[in-house]
Amino acid sequence: MDELICLVRTYRFTSGIAERLRIVEQVINLIGAELRYFVAGAVPQDAAQDALQEILKAIALSLKTFNGDTAKEFWGWCYRIARNKLNDYHRKQTSSRTLPLPPEELLALIEATPGDAPLTAQNRHDLDYAMKLLTAAKPECGELLWQHYVLGFDYAEIAEERALKYDAARMKINRCLEDAKSLVS
Repeated sequence: MDELICLVRTYRFTSGIAERLRIVEQVINLIGAELRYFVAGAVPQDAAQDALQEILKAIALSLKTFNGDTAKEFWGWCYRIARNKLNDYHRKQTSSRTLPLPPEELLALIEATPGDAPLTAQNRHDLDYAMKLLTAAKPECGELLWQHYVLGFDYAEIAEERALKYDAARMKINRCLEDAKSLVS
């Protein structure tokens, strides 16, 4: 029988904490190198070690939930955890790329943009109030409206960035715009 699956089975029936920790350490030593190659191809080099540590930690913490009986099943389970952790990493990177601007900076940019007429004091106050409410209630809406109306991203670019379909991005932006309009009125 494969040493790896033997260790995993032994882990299931071991009750002592010290013994379980020893077994987990052996399992991690056996799978670490293989997963290192998997991670290296999926994230930048400077983030690979941290991503690998998160994956190994998740495997160690959830080892008790593995129910398979073969090494093939175990590796599939490990790679599924690795893919999920890598997806979490990529989602985190995507969301950290766009930082919402404070309402004051947003207004300054709007005023600097050539338009038909400058905002009246009342409209500026309403816009400021609506953006604060919208950002507090729905930060994603604030980001979407900023990207579409201020930065000029089209629906396709926003859909690609957020891994959405074109129509889903369009509908989200329209819903956010309606929410913003309802806040102003």
